[in-house]
This record gives sequence, C-alpha cells and structure tokens, in this order.
Amino acid sequence: MLFSIANAQITWNFDSGIDGWGSYGGDVALVNDGAGNLALSYSTPSGALDYPTIYNDSPLNVANVNYFYMKFTATNCPKTSVLVNIFFEMGGQNYYANQTMNLAGGEFSFNIRTEVQHAWSLLPGTGTTSRIRIELPHSSELAGSDWAPAIIKIDKIAFTNSLTTELVEKADSKLVIYPNPTFESFQIKGEKFDNLTIYNATGKLIKSVNENVSSVSVADFPKGLYFVKIHSNGIAKVKKLIVE
Repeated sequence: MLFSIANAQITWNFDSGIDGWGSYGGDVALVNDGAGNLALSYSTPSGALDYPTIYNDSPLNVANVNYFYMKFTATNCPKTSVLVNIFFEMGGQNYYANQTMNLAGGEFSFNIRTEVQHAWSLLPGTGTTSRIRIELPHSSELAGSDWAPAIIKIDKIAFTNSLTTELVEKADSKLVIYPNPTFESFQIKGEKFDNLTIYNATGKLIKSVNENVSSVSVADFPKGLYFVKIHSNGIAKVKKLIVE
C-alpha cells in the first residue's frame, strides 16, 4: 500500500533515535536499529510478559484524526496476527480503539473512530492527548505464546485525518473493482474476500459487507468518491470507487 504523510496530524519516522517513545515495565525494549526503524524486542521469558506497551507524550490534537497507520516488519513472532490496542490519554480519561493486525502484512491501518471495544471509549471530537499508548500485542494474546525471540521493527507511525488517495493501494493489479465509475453496484474481480467496508471521502463508514458476495449495491449512495477496504486472507487492501 502506498502511503503519504502529507495529510497526517502527527508522524514518527525514526530517522534517528526513538523519537520520544518509551515502554512500560520493561516488557518491551526499544532501540533505533540504525536503519530508520524503532525496534521492539520482547526479551522477557515466555509467559512472563504482562503489558507489552509503548508510549509517547507528544500532544495530538484529535479534532481531525480518524486513522492510525503503521509501517513495520515482524520476525520470529509466535502468532501470524494479533489484537493491537491504541490508547489515548486525554483530560484524565482513557479512550481506545483496537483492531487485529496481520504480522505478515507490513502495513497496518484502521479507522480509530469506528473500531472500538465499548461505546464509552469513543474518542471525543475535540481535545489534545497527554499520552498515546500502543499495546502490541494486547495482553489477551500472551498466554501460551513465547514472544522472547520476536522482533518488530517500526518504520513509521502516523495519525491521519482521512483515508485519501495517498493510502490507496495502486500496485495490486490482481484486485479490480468494476464497473468503476458506477451508479448502481460493483463487483470485485481477482480474488475472494472475507469482508469489506466502504468509506466516504471524509473517512466516515458508509457500508459493511461481512461475506463474499457477487455484487455490492451502492444505489443509495450520493455521487462522489469512496474508498473500499477489502479484507482477504488477513490482509486489507484499499481501492477507490467513483459513484455517479
């Protein structure tokens, strides 16, 4: 997936140093690997991990933040996918969003406004954070798994306001949406999908389809630009869709 940080509210590139990131309780060791990555290692013996979480105290204005993005590589992990929690500390309250991350995917992005665990944890429309925390993996993933050999190298972390064309995958020629533009429905050619979500140009979730279907109706959609996020075999791909 191609990604530009032009529309990001805050970005960490790790060109040098660890850019103010720290970790809780010694479960995760953080270093810059000298190649522009924040390297996370889990040196605690198997079964002893408690709260593998990194944090940063850079203030984030949440007014125009809808998406979390991370570019990474993962090696020697005991699982192929894990639940990841993003916590926002703001005004003495904690707000969080969570999503399953495919550790082989290389890139991870999701809408932090819609992927929540409880309604009361919804991120407010305004405010500035005092701390951002990333629990990777979530503590529920630890039982019976040995994370001691695992290394996760993070190339980039960003919080962005919309799912724009900079986030659209352009290199995948196998996956095609047609007809496009459309006015009534579209089909997906190239591979079967597990589920898909459709967002408008501002990042608002418009429709979810939780099964592989031959045709997806957009007959009631207003004219405009949309983004179709397609989940297949644990990997999310995003395509542009024009409704006329």
